[in-house]
Amino acid sequence: MKVNLNRTHSGKTDTYHGSSGFYVPDPHQSQHRSPARTRRRRKGCLTVFLILVLAIGSLMWYRSQAASRGDVTPPTLNTPFSMVHPIASLRARDAEQATWSAISAQDPTAMEHELTLEDAFFRRATTQAREWQVLLLPTPQQLASPLSDTLVVTSPFGLREHPTIGQELEHHGVDLVAAAGTPVMAAARGVVVWRGNKLGYGNCVVVRHGTHLSTIYGHLSHIGVHTGQSVSKGEAIGLSGSTGFSTGPHLHFEVRRDGTPVNPLSLLAPSLPVRSSVQCYTSGGALWNQYRDTHT
Repeated sequence: MKVNLNRTHSGKTDTYHGSSGFYVPDPHQSQHRSPARTRRRRKGCLTVFLILVLAIGSLMWYRSQAASRGDVTPPTLNTPFSMVHPIASLRARDAEQATWSAISAQDPTAMEHELTLEDAFFRRATTQAREWQVLLLPTPQQLASPLSDTLVVTSPFGLREHPTIGQELEHHGVDLVAAAGTPVMAAARGVVVWRGNKLGYGNCVVVRHGTHLSTIYGHLSHIGVHTGQSVSKGEAIGLSGSTGFSTGPHLHFEVRRDGTPVNPLSLLAPSLPVRSSVQCYTSGGALWNQYRDTHT
């Protein structure tokens, strides 16, 4: 038996069927609710979209930070991802990656641009301390030798003709004679703030020695430390090699004070024997001869 009872309460009509009072909503009432449902669906879709954008942005930021700390290897971009200007940073990173093919083709302009970006990257890495241990370290006044043998300089600090690019560029460190696989040691007590690969520097390690002084070891064939690791003076951090913009096995040894490159030889202990090769003199070795030199 079908019983229809129309009851009006606060402007709505309800229909009941049978003794059980089964409720069927008024179709006109459902039509009135549809705009609200549409708004809720739109809000839900917008919320999901914003969550996805936030998740993707966070992932890209994390990968960028991981790359800047050497946790992602090779090669790594020099341009950091910015949460404040995501579109601009993405375009800059895409533009940098687009030059990699030109670099592999030995394009001098692209290679020089890459070294400029790497200089800016290492300036940030040597001034922005993420490891709290860095703040507790005293800045050393002198550095130990990064190699166990007598240091022989093949390319000096300062202006020189780049052996790979073939143009006169600023050399931010010194190139030292080191056969492939030679142990490379930390020049002072410090904390590894970056380890990874760059197209120019190759496999390299950045060690902070307090808040002002940092050392960089480039063109390594093997890296034996991880980011955040504390190292003592003379501790092996890797093996020399010929990765990156290199013409043969050697060690690129670089020192930065507050992010600015300084001559590493000026900070070495006076008792350390340092020699310069004939190759160093023909490429401008007199620029650093004011510190010390035994010509071979």
